[in-house]
Amino acid sequence: MTQNKINIIFISILIGVFILSQALFTVDQREQALVLQLGNPVGEPRTPGIHFKIPFIQEVKRFDGRILSVDPKPEQVVIASSTIAREQSREDAANERAAAKDNTPKNEILEKASEKVETLKSVSERPKIENVSGEPIIVDSFARYKIIDPLQFLKTLGTVTIANQRLENILNDATRAVLGKTSLPELLSEERSYIMNDIRRRVNKKIQQDELGIEIVDVRIVRADLTKELRTSTVRRMISELQERATETRAKGEERAKEIKATAEKERTVLLANSGRDAEILRGEGDKEAIKIYADAFNKDKEFYGFIRSMEAYSSTLADPDTRLILSPDSDFFKYFEGKR
Repeated sequence: MTQNKINIIFISILIGVFILSQALFTVDQREQALVLQLGNPVGEPRTPGIHFKIPFIQEVKRFDGRILSVDPKPEQVVIASSTIAREQSREDAANERAAAKDNTPKNEILEKASEKVETLKSVSERPKIENVSGEPIIVDSFARYKIIDPLQFLKTLGTVTIANQRLENILNDATRAVLGKTSLPELLSEERSYIMNDIRRRVNKKIQQDELGIEIVDVRIVRADLTKELRTSTVRRMISELQERATETRAKGEERAKEIKATAEKERTVLLANSGRDAEILRGEGDKEAIKIYADAFNKDKEFYGFIRSMEAYSSTLADPDTRLILSPDSDFFKYFEGKR
């Protein structure tokens, strides 16, 4: 075999390998792919694995098969001034009658009916909260979506960047529509999950109408704050309410203190009166007993009784050295000193 033949075979092998490399392509588990021929899709979307295409004529357009994220900027939204009931029974009945007239397949009718039952159930389970003023708030939300139809996605959107921009507008519109019928206590309570599900259903409904080839799998409201002006007025109102409550509490405390003091003073007066009464009774009984004892002693020994009484009089009268007595010499007061003269 001459050198030229060897070179031709080698070049042929290289060309074959190159053409084969251009004809074969792989789709990752995290991807979806479409084969385009002169810009037009050919066949169905390619699933993960190894696939073939015509080299140089056909090209592969890949799409992310994972869940993607769209995160709009926080926006100012006006919430409802009161809870607005959302009744849909008449509309649902009309839609079902229209579907029946149009000979819609039973599976689609059942699917729509179950979806509406789920919506009505979530709305009916929502608690009622009222008495909230309609004020603007700052709402920060995000959504998670996935590409379910790469062909339709390519026709309507083309790229993930354009899809995110379109979804931001749809998400903001749905958020405004739902929060316009929602009060602030509802948004800040456990009912937030119902609100987010309502937003997700609205966004998916709009996506299906526009045939964008994507599906929203989750919507979350991560933050709902008052605006700066509303926060200031709210703080002032809270301070005013707290001051009013403190004044009321102090007034009740002072009133209660006066009641306690009055009750204590009354009990003190009654206690002192009862004690004084009992003391007078005991004192009277003691005086009575003393008089009786003195009388008995006087009847037994009058001379000794007189002597004791005189000694008690001396003790009480002469106890103070400054005491001066002016008596006549024959006074009976000092009769027991006559023997000492």
